[in-house]
Amino acid sequence: MSEPPSGFLDLGTTEVGHEAARSALLTARVAGALGGLGLVLSFVALPALALALLAFLVATFAWQRARHLRNIPFAINANHPWVLDTPMGTAEVAIRTSDERWIVLGDVRLKLHTDPLLGDPLVVEQEEPWATVARWPKAPSERLQRWLTVGNTALALRDAVNGHDEDAEEQRRRAAADTDLLDREWPEEEDAIDEGLALSRWLDAARTEK
Repeated sequence: MSEPPSGFLDLGTTEVGHEAARSALLTARVAGALGGLGLVLSFVALPALALALLAFLVATFAWQRARHLRNIPFAINANHPWVLDTPMGTAEVAIRTSDERWIVLGDVRLKLHTDPLLGDPLVVEQEEPWATVARWPKAPSERLQRWLTVGNTALALRDAVNGHDEDAEEQRRRAAADTDLLDREWPEEEDAIDEGLALSRWLDAARTEK
């Protein structure tokens, strides 16, 4: 697994990663302790050895699951609220690709798509034109959705601590709507002037009659 960019922390090493793997780690520790106890008891009761081996097997599987749960393909810098309650600079989020590259994310939200040719999971921007952000390794859909949820939550918190301007997004949406208005067919300038003069004459006539 590649190291995140300088100044970033792998999300799996933060409190978020510990929280995600907490139940699996607890299971591994309890099973390991029971396995150790069974191993000691096996010196006086041989059947306890089988129970000890079973407990160690459960502990191994639980430990592997904890590693999978902490393997989150995102990283955050020290100014992110998941690291510091009071940031001292700009919070940033990075995403890890299937070829172990890291990409610092801009002003985006993410969604999942599937490569129509290779079938690989693609992380794309949530808004049109749905530009591809990263390619992820193949994994169960539940794990991919969990990664995506964690990533979008990290991005939302990043924007909140950076004072992300929601009005800016609204202005961008309005700008897109204004573009549609520019594409509409409008009357020729001469026709518009003639209609304006006709309306002015009608208003003048109405005032005179009064």
